[in-house]
This record gives sequence, structure tokens and C-alpha cells, in this order.
Amino acid sequence: MKKFLKITAVIVISLLIFFAGVLKYRRYQAEQTLIPRNAAAIIKINVDELYRTIASNMLGNPGYYFKSDFKKDSSSTRDKFNNGIKVPASIYFYTIEGKSQIYFSRFEIKDINDFENALRDLMHLEITKRTEGTNIAKSKQGNVAVYYNSKSAAISLSVKVENVDGILMDILNQKNFIKVKDSKFKYSAKSLSHLTFETAHHQGSIDFENGAVNFSDELRSGDILPPNKSLHNQLSFGSTISFWLNANLKPGNHKIYQFNNFSFEQDSLLKYYNGNLDFEWTNSITQTDSVITYEYNDDFEKVEKVSLRKRNIPSISVNIGSKGNDLKNYLAGQGLINLDSNTVNKNSFPLYKVFVNSDQENLNFSTIKKQNIPIKKIESSDLLYLNVDLIKLNKQLEIPLISNYLKTLKRLEVKGRLTNNKKVNISGQLELKNGDINALYQILKGL
Repeated sequence: MKKFLKITAVIVISLLIFFAGVLKYRRYQAEQTLIPRNAAAIIKINVDELYRTIASNMLGNPGYYFKSDFKKDSSSTRDKFNNGIKVPASIYFYTIEGKSQIYFSRFEIKDINDFENALRDLMHLEITKRTEGTNIAKSKQGNVAVYYNSKSAAISLSVKVENVDGILMDILNQKNFIKVKDSKFKYSAKSLSHLTFETAHHQGSIDFENGAVNFSDELRSGDILPPNKSLHNQLSFGSTISFWLNANLKPGNHKIYQFNNFSFEQDSLLKYYNGNLDFEWTNSITQTDSVITYEYNDDFEKVEKVSLRKRNIPSISVNIGSKGNDLKNYLAGQGLINLDSNTVNKNSFPLYKVFVNSDQENLNFSTIKKQNIPIKKIESSDLLYLNVDLIKLNKQLEIPLISNYLKTLKRLEVKGRLTNNKKVNISGQLELKNGDINALYQILKGL
């Protein structure tokens, strides 16, 4: 028996060493991936790490995974993954200079027939065969385009349709390319996170753990300045949404913010702003609105009829640390606030009636008529904080379409801090209801 256990242990250890070696070699290969020299931003999907994380979670929770998988048609699932592409250790998507709204990528083809079937049946693209060996597949809208030959394919994904034929040909032929490890995206090349993104101003990551999605982003502070004193209002315990921001903006940019038919000068706003802002959604309240309809009287004249309607709306409060009375008068002069009723102009925010309250240090907007302005301040080293109780939010929204996407989620928390090297470090966690199962699997299963 001891001999059997020793042999088994040796086999298991040998297999672990073998797989570790394979993963390390594939990681090395991923760092050799070629990308355009003029790439402006990059997204890296670490396929091997995702597989490893989910496989490990599957071994610990076989009942959950296999029970859900047995309910599906295994043949249809197999067809979806049979796309004819060689799956690398990491997949890279990138934008290029001058085309910031379009993401490109390049794939090696394993089986051209399976690949074309996937283009046709899964992606629903229209394929155009060309005699010179390079074929084209595009969506009906034209925002998805694929140039391919028998060995490789170049793809573009965009919201707005643009002509990128020349760029796709250069990507397909790897014209003016460089290894990702030798490019300016060294953070992404070395990262072991499940998803990494990097631009000239950002570098961040996302990891799908058991029961949670952890994410971070580091960006240049730019026009963001720390306040003279980092204080925020004490918000209610157990709110649906709590948010506060302690930050100033650099003056002198002379920007003009456009909102509907209203315009506000940044310099004028900063003159009154004191460096802190908070938002709170506590629960739902009942608000009575006037509804205007028209009817015809006995003389066939159109007559206005006013009726009252009660509805549940969020109890929301937005408080701006500022020279509140002066800022209120400025916004009234721009037409955003009606001073007679102390309400926000209905044309700027038609969803709810929003009341306005102010003093020498605050300007408050609220769906509650007699909202008390917060008076207790709390000191914090953080730049911003956001907490969303997604279970409460789902109940209060009462929108079936959105509720379906929120049903597996529990809580979102985000923190931000200014660092000594003049950068903003954002970190957060999206928590799911089931804390034992991998977050990505839960999210995809719930779609």
C-alpha cells in the first residue's frame, strides 16, 4: 500500500510539474506576441489564468458545475467552442493611433472550414471570397470586420462604422509590428491578472475570484487636486447607494459644460466649489406629481385637465460643499434652478421633482422637500468612496430587464486615493451572492 501511495504521489507531482512547465512556456510565448508599433491602448485577456482559476474552483465545487452543465445540450456547447482558432495563452486587443474607438486583434487559424462556419453561424457575418487569397467577412452594420486567409485572421470591432480595410490588411500581414514585451505595454505583458488594460494614462486589471470580481486602475491625476482638508459628510448607515468625493480641479481651463439647453463655465463653478461632493440614495419614497391631459368639452373645445399621480421614486440627496447660496444664485441665473419654488427646472431633469436647499457652506439637491443638510464631517485619506447595495437597488428599481442582470450580485465597493507620484489609484470589488463559485462563471451563467 505504501509503495502504491509513493508511486501515486510521484505521478501526481510529475503531472503538476509538467503542467506548470507548459503554462510557463505558454506565458513566454504570449510575451512574444506581435502587436502594431503604433498601438495606443491594449487589453489583454489571460486565457490560461482564467482556465486555471475556473478549473481549480470546479474541482472544489463539482456538484455546482456538473449539475448546471448536464442541463445543457453538450453537442451545441461543443459546436460553440469549435471555432477553428488556435487559442493562445493570452489574447490581445488594441487600438491604434488615430482610431481610438476601434479595437483590433489577430488570431492564428487551426481549421479554415471550422473558422468560416463560426463566422457564418455564430457571428452571422457575410463572407466575400476573393481570388487573391484574402477573404472578407463583415456584419450587416459593418462595425465588425474580419480579413483572413488560410493561416490567420485580423478582426476589428467598433461602435461607429469606419473604413479600416488598409489597417486590417497591415495587421493580417503583421506589417510594422513589435513584440509586446518590447513595446511600451510592459505592465500588460508581465501581468498575471485575468484581464489587463493599459493606455498612456491608465493601467489596470480585473480578476474573477470566488464570489467576487476584484479590479484596480491607476491613472494620472491630471486636473484633479487634493482638497485643503479631506473631509466628507457623514452619510446614512445602510443606504442603497453612498458616494463621496474629496477633490478640487485645476482652475483656468475655461471649459464650458453643456447640459441639455444649459451651459456652465468651469471657472464660475470652481469659484464657489469647496472640494467635496456626496450622493446618497437611502430608500424609496412616494412623490405626488401633476399630470396634464387634454379633453374636449361639449363645444368641441380642447380643455386642459390636471390630475395628481402618486408614484414611488428614489430618496436621493446630492450635496455640494460650496458657497451654497452664491452657487445657487449662479445656477438660477443660468436657468437650472427656479428660485420661486426652490426646485430644479423640470426641463433639465424631467424624471422627478428635485428640491433645492442651501446655506453658506452647502448646496443640496434632493427628492425630499425638507431635506436636512449634513452637518457632521468625517476626515478621510481617500479621494473617493462608492458603496452600492445591489440587493436593495434591485428591489427598489422594479425594472425587470435590469433586475435580471442584477439578480446574482450583492455589493459594489470602490475606493480611490491620490498617490505621492501624482496618480489616482482606484480599487474595488464587485461581490456576488454565491461566495463559493467563480464570479465569471456566475455572471456568464446569469446572462
